[in-house]
Amino acid sequence: MNRLQLCLSNNMKRYRKIKGLSQEKLAEICGASANYIALIESGKNFPSIKMLSRISGALEIDELDLFDKNSLDFYSKEKLRTDLLYSIQHAINEVFNGIQ
Repeated sequence: MNRLQLCLSNNMKRYRKIKGLSQEKLAEICGASANYIALIESGKNFPSIKMLSRISGALEIDELDLFDKNSLDFYSKEKLRTDLLYSIQHAINEVFNGIQ
């Protein structure tokens, strides 16, 4: 996934969650399938300009908000947090497994 797709994916998910919409509900509002929305959010598909307009309309945001690059920093921090938590959990499991 390139940075543009990552940016779109992060922002789309974030705004969808803020609105309290599932992928299915967003898809219904946009006139798309839930699978198509999932493919966009996973970075496996890139929407047309028309679909970007529908998505931003459904999310009640400006189309350009879908490309706010600040989400890339958030993604990096969130990934760091997730990786750190995984490492801590793994280390704790190793300690407790060694005690048995």
